[in-house]
Amino acid sequence: MEIDALREAQKEAFKTLENSFKKNRLSHAYIFEGDAGTMKFDAALFFAAKLLCQETQSPCMDCKQCNRIKNMTHPNLYVVKLRKTEIVKEDIKALQTEFSKTALEEGPKIYIIESAERMNAYAQNALLKFLEEPHSETYAILLSEDANKMLPTIQSRSQRVPFHRLSESSIEKHLLQEGFEQTQARLASRMRATLEDAKALLEDVYLEELIDIAHAIYDALATNQSALITLHNEADQLFNDKEKVDVFIDVLTHYQKDLIYGKINNHNQMIFAEFIETIETLCEKYSLNYLIHVLERMLTIKVRQRNHINMRLAFDNLMIALERGEAYEK
Repeated sequence: MEIDALREAQKEAFKTLENSFKKNRLSHAYIFEGDAGTMKFDAALFFAAKLLCQETQSPCMDCKQCNRIKNMTHPNLYVVKLRKTEIVKEDIKALQTEFSKTALEEGPKIYIIESAERMNAYAQNALLKFLEEPHSETYAILLSEDANKMLPTIQSRSQRVPFHRLSESSIEKHLLQEGFEQTQARLASRMRATLEDAKALLEDVYLEELIDIAHAIYDALATNQSALITLHNEADQLFNDKEKVDVFIDVLTHYQKDLIYGKINNHNQMIFAEFIETIETLCEKYSLNYLIHVLERMLTIKVRQRNHINMRLAFDNLMIALERGEAYEK
C-alpha cells in the first residue's frame, strides 16, 4: 500500500476519508465502490492504519501497527474474501463470532468485505443485523463494483465513497515505481484498463518478445526489406497462440500510432520513443493518409478476430500492404 500513490490516483476518495478523520465524523460503515483495479483495498487498509496507528502523523506506515495492517496480521483487522462464487451467511457469522470475542488488543476493530455485492441474500441479511447494532469502535468497509446489488437498507446505513478508474498516466507511474521499464510500462498502461491487468501483462514474458517482433517488422520497412519475410522469420510460431496474436495486434497498433504521432510532431504521446530513428525514417517514407489507412486495417483485424478469421492470412495481407505503402495515394 502506497499512500502517495493512493492520494494521487484517487484524489476525491482520499480527500473524503481524510476529511472524515479531521472533522471526527467517521461512519460505522462505508461502501468503497468502483471498478476492479481502482485501489479500493489499498484505501481500506489506509483507513484501518489511520485508526490503529499510534504515531502523531498517522498512518506512519512504518510502526508495528501499520506493518501488521499492511501484512493483514493485525488481530483487530478482519477480511472477508470471496472464496467461491458468492459470500455466504457462514462467512458473515464467522466475522460476527470473531468480533464478539474479547479483544486481544485495545483499539478499534475494522472488517473489510471484498466483492460485497457477491453476498447472497442470507449473508446480506446477517450483515444488516450487524450494521443495525454497531459497536462504538467497530467499522465496516464494503468493497464493491456495483453497490446497487446490495440491499437498500445496507446502502442507507453506509457512506458511499466512489473510486474512479485510474488514468493511463497513473497506471504508468505506478508501474515505473515498481521497477518496470519505461517503454513496457507505457505500453501496458495503454493496453490494459487496470493496474492489476497491466502488471499481469508485463509479468508475462512474451510481451518483450512481441515488441521485438513489431520493431523488427517496422525496421525492415525502414531499411527497404520485406515486412512479410520478417514476420515469418521472427514469428513463425506466433499464430499457434491466440492470446499472443491478440496482444501482438495491440502492440502493432500502438507502434503504428507512434508513426502518426511522429508525422504530426506529437512526440509526447509516443510509446516507442527508443525506436525514434526507425519511426522518423518511416514518417519520411509514408504519408499521413497512408499511416491512418494502415491503422484502420489493423483495427479491422482486431475486430474481425472475434469472428475466427484466418489470422495468418490477415497478417500476411497487412504486411503486403505495409510494403506497398509508397503506392498509396498521397
